[in-house]
Amino acid sequence: MPPPKPARPRSERRAGDDAQSGSSRLVSRGRRELRETMESIAVAFILAFLFRTFEAEAFVIPTGSMAPTLFGRHKEVACEQCGYHYHVGASEEVTRDSERLKRHHRIEMAICPNCRYENPVRDLPVYTGDRILVNKFPYEIGDPERWDVFVFKYPEDPRINYIKRLVGLPGETLEIRQGDVYRHLPDDAGGVRKEILRKDDPDKQRLLQLLVYDNDFPARDLLAAGWPERWAPVEQTGADDGVAGWALDSSGWNPEYVNRTFSFEGTSAGDGRLEWIRYRHVVPQRADWDEFLAARDRGQSFSADPVARLISDFCAYNEYTGGSGGELHYDGDQYWVGDLTLSCQVDITSTAEDGELVLELNEGYRRYRVRFDLARATAAIAHSVPENRAQDEWQPLGEATTTLAGPGSYTVAFSNVDDRLCVWVDGELLEFEGSGAYLPYMGLARQQPTPQDLIPAGIAAAGADVEISHVLLERDIYYRAETVKPEYQYTEQALPIEEAVDDTLRGRLDDPQAWYETYTQSLSVNVPHYEHVEFTFTLGPDEFFALGDNSPRSQDSRLWSNVRRARHRHAVPREALVGKAFFIYWPHGVPFLNGGEGYAIGYHRHAGDGTRSDYPSFRVPFYPNVERMRRIR
Repeated sequence: MPPPKPARPRSERRAGDDAQSGSSRLVSRGRRELRETMESIAVAFILAFLFRTFEAEAFVIPTGSMAPTLFGRHKEVACEQCGYHYHVGASEEVTRDSERLKRHHRIEMAICPNCRYENPVRDLPVYTGDRILVNKFPYEIGDPERWDVFVFKYPEDPRINYIKRLVGLPGETLEIRQGDVYRHLPDDAGGVRKEILRKDDPDKQRLLQLLVYDNDFPARDLLAAGWPERWAPVEQTGADDGVAGWALDSSGWNPEYVNRTFSFEGTSAGDGRLEWIRYRHVVPQRADWDEFLAARDRGQSFSADPVARLISDFCAYNEYTGGSGGELHYDGDQYWVGDLTLSCQVDITSTAEDGELVLELNEGYRRYRVRFDLARATAAIAHSVPENRAQDEWQPLGEATTTLAGPGSYTVAFSNVDDRLCVWVDGELLEFEGSGAYLPYMGLARQQPTPQDLIPAGIAAAGADVEISHVLLERDIYYRAETVKPEYQYTEQALPIEEAVDDTLRGRLDDPQAWYETYTQSLSVNVPHYEHVEFTFTLGPDEFFALGDNSPRSQDSRLWSNVRRARHRHAVPREALVGKAFFIYWPHGVPFLNGGEGYAIGYHRHAGDGTRSDYPSFRVPFYPNVERMRRIR
């Protein structure tokens, strides 16, 4: 994210880093536009009360290194095909020193995270970044906590404020591997064991999830033309048809694709056999959309050729055409992500004595389940034992009581994140007698995807009449293992983040074995400044490690240069800490009237000559975006 701008009398600053250019410097704010003045008036009374209670300071987030937790300059998009609402970063459109519009850098198209359709966004309203409050008091009297969102002075230039998530604590050695963060601890044999760093609060973990697919927002035109539904009733046949041995099944669940529900009459079956609906990751690619749209325009039929793929680290906030790159570029969509969260609404009308509901997630060689016993009102979590797959053996991890029992309507969520299973019923986290944590399969250093990861989530029932709706699949943050090569650490200017998009990896997401072979053989990618491998970072006393939530677009501890010749170039020293971010007090104003876009009363000016563009920078009337005014976690 770019640097903060100096304080106004009201002490409003910017915090962040420059994820695109890597260069950060203190700049003059200059004259404020009318937009910021009006917005400041709207929140002045809030600050008046807060400053009486807290030692606080206000900051503005300029770019998207902490998205989706905090938004920088961005646009809000409603997908033309599926209707899903999402956000795309737009900070590349403007310069970092004056916020003037860069010529030929307008964001043109943005990819929907739900259906991957490219939506035109050039003329959509653009919004400034979130305005946040930072509490300095906790760090003055106590120690920071892991996973805090915190502001600190950039070690390479203390005049600049950065905002990140605090991941590493003093004295630790950290390792980033396959999207997760580990710390090294001594073992009983005098060696080192590696402990995964989990979000201590599972509810915070849920807030950091990214969308894979929301079944309530289908691309109906594409589906009508022959593209398959991603959620469907299936049965495991072991044959080559279907996906990974799962073929379509018309004897169990009854899908109602108009209303997006699945119903099952299990009380009349009487055989106690689980019947399944499962998610198949048959996400359309750019070529699929091009072919469909061309066929539609010609009035011809569309020959769908769906291919199931591994779920990847695709991040819609970063995926657009325009900006500095011009053509479409992918910051993500190449690394397999196995940490998933499945949620849905469950409506039970009747249940037999053996009634049960099962949610299942797959990661590598193992399956993970929560089984609800609808008669006993209990929930049991377990993982499969792959060595005894023929016997369908399961290793129990814990049992809890639950309110999900008998007729009623319930919301359920099941996550397999950071080697821990968590279950929520009606928003309440279930307390298992076990922690829900488990050790990786056979102690493997790396998880290997299997064909089952092409169809990684499922819902099953037996002995009950059930309807499933509002099915949502999400994934965990994938932290990139990247660092600056030693020969580039002492440059005079911070290095740009220039991802080497490995088309070989992305092109093999439909073949788990081939993908894994390519991944393990190519852990080091020949990039001028960066390496994609598994890295360790050591911290000294009073040193901390910072990562951005938007890992592909975050200039954080992994990627700092070392002009200052510090022993640990990646470390944030204690004296650099500013405070803990705790509240988004003003996300942006939401314009209304004129089709929801308001009326432009201010326009961007071009960089260089300062001429006025035709690109509105401020619109009226607007109302507060109350939905995003919330505590930062």
